[in-house]
Amino acid sequence: MKKAILVLALSAAFALPAKAGGGGGFAGATEFTQLANNVELLAIYVEQVTAVQTMLQQYENMLRHTQGISAQAWPSIQVQIEHLVSSIGAVDGAANASAGALAQFAAHYRFDPSSNMASEVQRWRSGFRNQTAEALRQMGLNAARFGNTQQALGQIQAMSQTAVGRMQVLQAANQIAGMTVNEIQSLHGTIMAAEQAQINFKATEVQEREAQEQIQRNFMRDSGRRFF
Repeated sequence: MKKAILVLALSAAFALPAKAGGGGGFAGATEFTQLANNVELLAIYVEQVTAVQTMLQQYENMLRHTQGISAQAWPSIQVQIEHLVSSIGAVDGAANASAGALAQFAAHYRFDPSSNMASEVQRWRSGFRNQTAEALRQMGLNAARFGNTQQALGQIQAMSQTAVGRMQVLQAANQIAGMTVNEIQSLHGTIMAAEQAQINFKATEVQEREAQEQIQRNFMRDSGRRFF
């Protein structure tokens, strides 16, 4: 069931939303759907990265007093690290898609809070990258080579050739996993708040329109009575 939800969420999260204006108009529901799916997606990734963090912490505790990780012990650790790297890339993609959806909504409806939250999500992306880079630097790893998922996996593979290198990667991954859980939770809260703000805005818009329509109906009814 979770896998089906994840596939649907990913499809929605990375789909390009319709552009404001121009032929065909703008489907405001696109932004609501995208944010809702990204909220679900991020909740799933919190669970996944938490599980990875638990496993990495167990490995590091077990190997803390050794000089490095043996080649035999490395494959199972590497699988967890690869999950972490892939999750980070997917979360960044979801954040970028959310920022885009918020900016589109703000432009179409002239709703400043969505614009502000779009900027906040982009600042989150920048801050998260900086924190990840610092964690890598502290462990003696080259953050520049972790520019994308493939580069990160390539450097991990290269460093796994030595016991010391494997230990460095494990320590960095463990630290980054803990930070990532906290950061995803923060992003999740921001996007949930943005989604609720948009819902409230549209609900108010509908109520105001209905009130205006009721005033017009009352006017037409009262005008009709005056003619009889």
